[in-house]
Amino acid sequence: MFELKKIDLYSKENLYFLPPGLESVRAKQLRQELEAIELDSHIFILSSGSTSTGELKGYALSKDAIVANAAAVNRHLGLGANDHWLLSLPHWHIGGLSVYVRAALARSKVLRYEGKWEPSNWVKSLDGVAITSIVPLQAYDIVAKKLRPPQGFKFLIVGGDLLSSSLHQALLDLGWPVLRTFGMTEVCSQLATEKAPSQRPSLKLLDIHEIKVGDDKLLHVKTPSLFTGVFKSAESLRYEKVQTEEGFFRTSDLAQWDGKRFVHLGRADQAFKAKGRLFYLNEVRDLLASYALKNGFYGKLELVLLEDEREGRRGRIIALKELESLEAKLRMDLKELLYPLSWEGPDFVESINRTDLGKLKKN
Repeated sequence: MFELKKIDLYSKENLYFLPPGLESVRAKQLRQELEAIELDSHIFILSSGSTSTGELKGYALSKDAIVANAAAVNRHLGLGANDHWLLSLPHWHIGGLSVYVRAALARSKVLRYEGKWEPSNWVKSLDGVAITSIVPLQAYDIVAKKLRPPQGFKFLIVGGDLLSSSLHQALLDLGWPVLRTFGMTEVCSQLATEKAPSQRPSLKLLDIHEIKVGDDKLLHVKTPSLFTGVFKSAESLRYEKVQTEEGFFRTSDLAQWDGKRFVHLGRADQAFKAKGRLFYLNEVRDLLASYALKNGFYGKLELVLLEDEREGRRGRIIALKELESLEAKLRMDLKELLYPLSWEGPDFVESINRTDLGKLKKN
């Protein structure tokens, strides 16, 4: 059982947050490899989806950087000692770990949602709680059961993956005080977050971050909450210190930034051209998710990008096998919905491979 009291945010002790599903022998080996890096006062954490292949990927985060981001979130949202959290995310990801740090700095409490995810029980767990974070697949379960928030509940932060516009609106219609957020392990959690529920996207940058976006739309970040380095481990560990230029870290994310409002467009490897038009995977996934929500199969239909030496990136639709009887309808509907984008499939699969945060795993 994870306990906050085991974290000394200001000591030189290193901590290793590895998922419980990682084989014990592999976890022991990885920890020994990380100890050889000779950093102190750091927390080593795996990126979501790291175990989708034989290679593990993770980050070295200094405790000072984690504290800087957590304090900025508290200021951004005006959180204090009476704003208690419900932890609904795994603590071995930065989204869960940062909840404990924010609460420690604000001197508030963290209650853990225990057991298997069940939305009705989860809502009951919100009594006496002001704020919690969830991912879009959890948000869908709330909407599907038409659950409403308890009186006095302050903020429902939804992040970790794309929250479709239709699912966002459905949450608002049920009375949920939704805040959309975009974060990265590279900045120790949140980069930009809404300050209040809004119909239109209105993500505001946390006050510790400075960003710039070039003509190529690549996001560059300068912040005291920047990660120290990244490690990859297959047969042996490879560690690289973060590289910056004039203090700015060049991310692999695409964004829009007008000095006031931040919009995440997706990763650079998720932009592609079709019939002369530039598409961003997030905008296509938003259309697809809204269609799936309307038709009752949210989370059962996805678009993935494949690399083709001749044609470049191309789309492929995958769907759960239970939708196979709807193949003709899917083909017709999606042809109209996604025009002028051409895509292959749908391929019907037994399961869609996702991380424990609901993101698609890379094959």
